[in-house]
Amino acid sequence: MRMNRTLGVLAASAALSLAAPAFAATNFFTNFDSINFGSGPGFTTRESYEGWTAGRNGLEVQYNNVAGAAFSGANLVELDTSANSSMSRMIDPGTYVLRYWYSNRPGVPASSNGISVLLNESPIFTTPGGNGGASTNWVLQTVNFAVTAPTTLTFSAIGTSDSVGGYLDSISLSAVPEPASWVMMILGFGMLGVVLRRQRQAKLRVTYA
Repeated sequence: MRMNRTLGVLAASAALSLAAPAFAATNFFTNFDSINFGSGPGFTTRESYEGWTAGRNGLEVQYNNVAGAAFSGANLVELDTSANSSMSRMIDPGTYVLRYWYSNRPGVPASSNGISVLLNESPIFTTPGGNGGASTNWVLQTVNFAVTAPTTLTFSAIGTSDSVGGYLDSISLSAVPEPASWVMMILGFGMLGVVLRRQRQAKLRVTYA
């Protein structure tokens, strides 16, 4: 009986450990509000911010409605500083859902509002942008992708390089377990459930013997 319980626990642990690599992936959420830049409207150009590294033209953080309202909090990122700009970060292998909120910059033509998503400098998704109205108009963008090696994830301004461009806010990356890993997890939890149930039954038999 004890040997069977031990084998059951080992089998369940093995199933769970086989599923574990699917979760050794990158998950993050960033809304650019970790720093309070002051009470008045303005902007600042930074080399890095909340896990993102700026491209050659820096990363512009706007705050307190200097040229439109953020989606959440006080801050947003504009990807066009003195010229078209970008921001990047490394992610681990995995299958992912990328979500981000996008707005045209108010008063800016479609030709300067586009933003592209790239993996290792190869575009996988583009928010083409439109003509900016009188205020920000936030729209959720969703991108599904998978990478098999450490990869650079980049957001980059596209179109006219004129110091004004599209806005980003509230970006999240969520790892999605592979179907095979879900099966292994279910089997593992099932085995653990069987072992625990048998242990409870054995204790009851001892108690009422």
